[in-house]
Amino acid sequence: MGNFFTSSQIYNDKGLNKQQFIDKFCKAMSDSGYTVCDSDESETSYILRFAEKSKWVAIASELYGEGGQTAQADAGRIAKMLGTYCMNTEVIDSDCAAMSLYSNDGKEVDMLLMGRYDDYFGDDTPEPNKKIWTQFLSDGSTWEQFTKTLSGEYVFVEDGLAQLAPVIGMDSGNLLFSAEDDVDEELAVFLDFKKAGTKKEKKLTLNAAFKQVFGEALEPLGFQVVKSRYPYLVRVINDEILHVISIRTEQAEYPEDKAFSILGGIATVYRRSIDLNVNPMENYHWLRNNVTSFYLYSIDTEPDRRLASIMSQFNYFSEVPKSLPCVMKEALEYTKKYMISYMDGIDSLEKCINHLIKAKLISTAPLNSGLQFTSGTSYDDGLIYLKTNYKHHKELWEEIIEKKEDISDEQYNRIKEFYKFFTDDEYIQGLANELERRKQKNLSTLENIGIDI
Repeated sequence: MGNFFTSSQIYNDKGLNKQQFIDKFCKAMSDSGYTVCDSDESETSYILRFAEKSKWVAIASELYGEGGQTAQADAGRIAKMLGTYCMNTEVIDSDCAAMSLYSNDGKEVDMLLMGRYDDYFGDDTPEPNKKIWTQFLSDGSTWEQFTKTLSGEYVFVEDGLAQLAPVIGMDSGNLLFSAEDDVDEELAVFLDFKKAGTKKEKKLTLNAAFKQVFGEALEPLGFQVVKSRYPYLVRVINDEILHVISIRTEQAEYPEDKAFSILGGIATVYRRSIDLNVNPMENYHWLRNNVTSFYLYSIDTEPDRRLASIMSQFNYFSEVPKSLPCVMKEALEYTKKYMISYMDGIDSLEKCINHLIKAKLISTAPLNSGLQFTSGTSYDDGLIYLKTNYKHHKELWEEIIEKKEDISDEQYNRIKEFYKFFTDDEYIQGLANELERRKQKNLSTLENIGIDI
């Protein structure tokens, strides 16, 4: 399955710098009846992403989700509010993209289609309005280049968008930016607003619902809510093992629905670094297992695939206020029954190793485990072998070295090199020192995001 997302960009027609643009945006929001506030009071929140030498500023919001209707309506409103152009791009399954342009009266003035759009929009599509789009062409770009890029054939439409962006004076990252992406605070700013002088009930966002429902219910089980914009719950076991739960949006089956899945992961403080102050998708290398995954990890017999399929994601109606908290509570029950019950059993490094092997995050094979011990990836926990009884690995390696059967000279030499993990006291002590350094660093990181150790 390809990507589904929506992104919007505001034309910075006055060439304002970052602070000037933020001030203008906040002033326009104020004139529309909104005032800047803290995130916990927010009714509406935005992320503005800036890029050097770009004539456009990307704007994203959690409320946009994967459907385009909310973002499109907002694009027209923002264009009118700021007196400029605003472009909304909807990517559908990485097959095609629809780019709607709104002018300073808030009305759509043109739409561009890119990619394999016939199945979605038919083959009777209008040509782009040359008079409108030529005003956005960057220095050195031509109308012929614009139309050729727009009509190109791409395996993933995102590749075409990345090529189109600089032609119209836009940063490629901005054109592909959404609220789900990792946010570089040097390029982006979070802005929170509430309706001035009203008691309007705040619309419950997905992340807020997760923190509210899961945070309260799982606190007695030892889970703590991370002090971050991003949704994480963490439980620390013996100052060594981390049970982490988060959430991500999913593509709903029907357009009027929205959907999410609960993610879980098990890590240790002995990896190179732990960062829970970023979008969960930045940790997807290891925080990728949903409720279904933990259900399958916990059984040795043939799984009930029907049960597994209904636990993968949870659908709700975003326009029905009670729908999200009710579905979130349903997700909580599945999470407690399958994910947390499994995590409860991972309370030692030995059991942690067994889980990480199941999750294919570390290896036990003699030819590979040495490389895992010294992996350069930040999410690798392979060095925890040093904290456990790994004698059987040493015996396997010795057997291979002695027999030297069914392996190449390169593999043999690799094993000989990493055999020092078992025999070189100075090397082993160096690893032990590194493990302790990582532990103290990561525990400090956790404390800084509000986790009581």
